[in-house]
Amino acid sequence: MIENFKKLTIQGSHEIAEWILENIKNIEDKESILKEMIKLKPEMQVIKWIYKMIKENKDINNIKEILDTTFENTIKNAKKFLNFDAKVMTISNSRTLEYFFKTHNKKLEIYIPESNPGGEGKILYKNLLNYKKNVYLINDFEVHRYIENCDYVIIGADSVGENGVINKVGSKLLAILSKNFNIPFFVIADQTKFTEVVTEKDRMFEIVPNNLITAIISG
Repeated sequence: MIENFKKLTIQGSHEIAEWILENIKNIEDKESILKEMIKLKPEMQVIKWIYKMIKENKDINNIKEILDTTFENTIKNAKKFLNFDAKVMTISNSRTLEYFFKTHNKKLEIYIPESNPGGEGKILYKNLLNYKKNVYLINDFEVHRYIENCDYVIIGADSVGENGVINKVGSKLLAILSKNFNIPFFVIADQTKFTEVVTEKDRMFEIVPNNLITAIISG
């Protein structure tokens, strides 16, 4: 199982959480497996949250229900808060953002950098093509050309702490550019992502400090 877990390199936190819950449901020593997973992906707070739920003797179905509820509430709150037509920029591949964009009934023009290394932005772009007409995949080095015309920037997060959020490398650049062009910078993250303090442990991820964030939308 751990070898298969290591191959989950382009999926977002919510997808990985669903994969974990499905694959550990019939394993007796769930805590040991989860400890190994936490070591491999320390930036993903949702794995620590699952571990905490297991420690509290919550069953898998109950954990799935909580996960789905906070996921759905977060998207509902984001659509209510950002209830207008807009030009938007995001980054990387996020199940939360994917569903936010797919189910939003407003006209959105979405710009997605390729998000290298890894190219996760290409996945989000492909997943949105059949749902939104105005979706554009752009080069990472061209974000400054598009961002100044956006109404807001919105990213997902792997962890949310008192000192900021952790997300794919490149997120901080978007936040800095947003600040420079006076564009609102939002983070969408459900309650499973929240912790006290976030730290960088992987070069593929980085902290976006709170002073660069307009608001964190959760549910």
